[in-house]
Amino acid sequence: MIRIHSYPMKTRRCTAAAAGVAAAAAAYCHPICGKVIKENQHGWKVIHVHGTAYERGFAHGFLLYKEIAKLQQRYPFLVKQQHDAIHNPIIKETIQPIVQTHFPEIYEEIEGIAAGATARGVSVTADFLLAWNLHSSISPLLTPPKDKCSAFIATGNATQSGEIVMGHTTHDIFPEAQLYNIILFMTPKKGHPFVMQTGPGLVASVTDWFLCSTGIIGCETTIFGTNYEPHFGYPFFCRIRKAMQYATSLNEYADIMKHNSAGDYACSWLFGNINTNEIMLCEIGLKESNIQTTRNGIYYGMNSAIDHDIRTKETSDQTWNDPSKSTGARAQRLNELLYDTYYGNISATNAKRILADHYDVFLRKDAPNNRSICRHTENNNETGDKAHYLYGCTDGKVTTSALAKTLSFFARFGSACGRPFSIKHHIRKYPKYKPWEPYTDDFVSLPWTQITPATSRKRKTQRRREN
Repeated sequence: MIRIHSYPMKTRRCTAAAAGVAAAAAAYCHPICGKVIKENQHGWKVIHVHGTAYERGFAHGFLLYKEIAKLQQRYPFLVKQQHDAIHNPIIKETIQPIVQTHFPEIYEEIEGIAAGATARGVSVTADFLLAWNLHSSISPLLTPPKDKCSAFIATGNATQSGEIVMGHTTHDIFPEAQLYNIILFMTPKKGHPFVMQTGPGLVASVTDWFLCSTGIIGCETTIFGTNYEPHFGYPFFCRIRKAMQYATSLNEYADIMKHNSAGDYACSWLFGNINTNEIMLCEIGLKESNIQTTRNGIYYGMNSAIDHDIRTKETSDQTWNDPSKSTGARAQRLNELLYDTYYGNISATNAKRILADHYDVFLRKDAPNNRSICRHTENNNETGDKAHYLYGCTDGKVTTSALAKTLSFFARFGSACGRPFSIKHHIRKYPKYKPWEPYTDDFVSLPWTQITPATSRKRKTQRRREN
């Protein structure tokens, strides 16, 4: 089992940022169970927290207070864009009691995050943070889930090494996706260490990319177009967080994800066990589920349910086999790349190429748009409200069994292809997006970088060679 060591606040060589944290901690007279490992690693902020639920929550809020302030500024805009509601009565009356009663450790961590941020002068409540953690759960009550993300996991004869290779890209509106540049290593007092991509104030990944010291790794793509109203149920973020921290096998993951599912965030989960090189497709809807495992094959996700019963009984999806639509086009292209182009040679390097692919199977040419695996809805020319919508691929992540043994992976922030984006330039061309400007940052072109808990010179040298 991998162990992530605690990072004390006092170090022999202290950066200005670390000195500021240490000074703030001293002023507050409270030990901070965590540390900023990298303030800016090619766009990613890497932190480590440890301890009890409240301690690691406090460290999270304390270290990410600036990012939580940014979240507070953006969240009302995100709510408006996605037809959600921060103070939806269902949160206070139904979901909060469920979380407090059935997942008290998670709720205590949320309370710690609120206290940690408040200690740094950013006043935020546990109620606000619970709403933020439930953002993806509440949205399906008001609008159908969006088709978000491209992903795959492969093993056995499909990969170059015979071991697992996993890749994932996040697809989201830019103001929200730009919050998800946090890489959080966690060593809980109870349970197992893990690392996840996440956003400030979140206790699960939500972008759903994680590696665990148990050897379990995972990601997912949403199943869009669900035709039912979710019931609560255990919220998805509580179920996956429980699995990450406590489950030790793929079957345990499936059991936790299925148990009392709220149906609030239907997903095609892709899990792998690097100890056995077995992978799992775990599709969870409301009443329907689809569990498959193999040690020799590929599973991928592109937002249409793979399972016929889930797709026909619990969604209104008519796009899964239509190359003129995003899901159908990405399904066809992923199948071509994974089974024809790279089968038997899927590696970290080729996984990056797959995630950055811009080929449009409908137009039969490279065209970074809504149909490409590396999705660029901002380039779409169709008429209507969504023309040149600020939505698309906003990162890329790749890991292998070998990398995951040390909780390491490659990541690229901005998009899997590294495209730059200027909000001012976009507004000049499409003035209707002027209201988005205060809430949207530019994307600069950044390289792939290796995220790792190790900081030795040897690993830095190895990272330079591999990049």
